[in-house]
Amino acid sequence: MTELQIIQMNEYELSAAQRSQILALLKDCFPGYFEERHFFKQMSQQRLLAYADGTLVGQLGLEHRAIRVGDQCASIFGVVDLCVREAERQQGVATALMRSVEQTAKAHDIDFCLLFADEHDLYRKLGYTHTKNNCIWLGIDEGQSIGLIERPVTDCMLVKRISGEIPWDESHTIDLLGHLF
Repeated sequence: MTELQIIQMNEYELSAAQRSQILALLKDCFPGYFEERHFFKQMSQQRLLAYADGTLVGQLGLEHRAIRVGDQCASIFGVVDLCVREAERQQGVATALMRSVEQTAKAHDIDFCLLFADEHDLYRKLGYTHTKNNCIWLGIDEGQSIGLIERPVTDCMLVKRISGEIPWDESHTIDLLGHLF
């Protein structure tokens, strides 16, 4: 693989061609989840796109929002749908995308990076902690709000402190103040 180029863009700035490329990548990496649109539940605010030789080889969605950690308000980056084309896996693409997110977070005093993933190995290597908190979020199904959901999330939530002093432990309820990303 040649040199990797990472571009960070607002979601609304994506061209039709970029949306199509993202959708194709998502469909390959997450079969059965992305059939018609380049997002699962809700559009991300931004995308990080990784290109090699002009070809999209990896991407992630990025959410910036406030959440409640116990009784305190925290600023987070939520990482959404990180994926890398199969031919470029194990070559540092996902790590480069995550490091780019963390560098931006650190430069802007973001408290935590947070994500939900079935596979934890990459994230643990990058210093993320698997956590089991009670969470509150807005449920979205098939493009419609279905109400507030509150339940423990025990199998897929990972967090990394970037800055600040807000404590995070599993006794805190995490209110996502929006949808689950």
